[in-house]
Amino acid sequence: MTLGKLFSLVLLASAISVSANAKEVIRLGHYFPAEDFRGKTAQYFADSLDSKAFDVKVFPSESLVKGRDGFMATARGTVDVYSLFGGYAVGSVDLMRIFTTPFPPKSMTDAKLLEFANDPRVLEILDKQFERSQVKLLGFINSSGDTTVFMSNQVEGLKGFSGKRIRGVGGYTDPALQDLGASVVFMSAAEQFLQLQTGGVDGVITTNSSYANLGLAAVAPARLDRSIVRTPYALVMNLRKWNRLDESERQAIEEGVQKTIDWSADNFAEESKRLAGLVEAQSKSVIELNSEDEQRINALSAKYLSEFSKSYGKDADLLVEIFNEYNK
Repeated sequence: MTLGKLFSLVLLASAISVSANAKEVIRLGHYFPAEDFRGKTAQYFADSLDSKAFDVKVFPSESLVKGRDGFMATARGTVDVYSLFGGYAVGSVDLMRIFTTPFPPKSMTDAKLLEFANDPRVLEILDKQFERSQVKLLGFINSSGDTTVFMSNQVEGLKGFSGKRIRGVGGYTDPALQDLGASVVFMSAAEQFLQLQTGGVDGVITTNSSYANLGLAAVAPARLDRSIVRTPYALVMNLRKWNRLDESERQAIEEGVQKTIDWSADNFAEESKRLAGLVEAQSKSVIELNSEDEQRINALSAKYLSEFSKSYGKDADLLVEIFNEYNK
């Protein structure tokens, strides 16, 4: 054997060894501050993956991809994994609208919502739609918790929304706002403070977490005394990236997702209570609902749940059926 051939064989063996031992790089994006519970949940998932097999690079606070662009960025492969607010997926996955029904019943708690979202029947239905867009649905790792309308000025009940410009969050909550006479404005979570401060909007739909962590009480001191939406956060992955993983890597990711779901479920109730206390302390006034308002929101909720079934066929009917199993 010549010296040149021997050298080539050594290089080849070295390359094979490096390839075999190379870590799988996972770029994980989300739009929450790292200290936010949702940011901590995403970090928990990253930490749950074996550091010997995966090199997980976390990009918080929209540092890689904005929240509203998370779905399409995952589909394109700009990011490998994203923690996505459910309402931001409805433009590509119609059936995700089940999670945006306005004014969800109080009986549908955060715990029940996560159980419903991660029901194997629900995941099977939704994953088929996600995969059409080259996105793999890994599971739902968080609930949004109480998500309501915060206004720059006090208004009187639901009629006070008429003529106001309010930040929407997608899905059926947007036409529900329009039914109440409001104009819907789209913006990222990071833009809320400035838009409220400058009068670009009169109010925002946002989570208790964002309200407390972004200091929105300074520009939106009035809060609606009712959650307008309660939506889970999907953990999604670029489908081509998923398909390139071997079986052991896929199993490791699935186990990491389940650990994260369990951790989130075990800790969110306490976090939700803490956030509710902060919001109550920071806000200055409450937009209360009278009996007429209650009847109106019940009608809106029923209207859009019915519209969901009529618009999206048998899969939608099954999702509503499963939803009602948990909503007891």
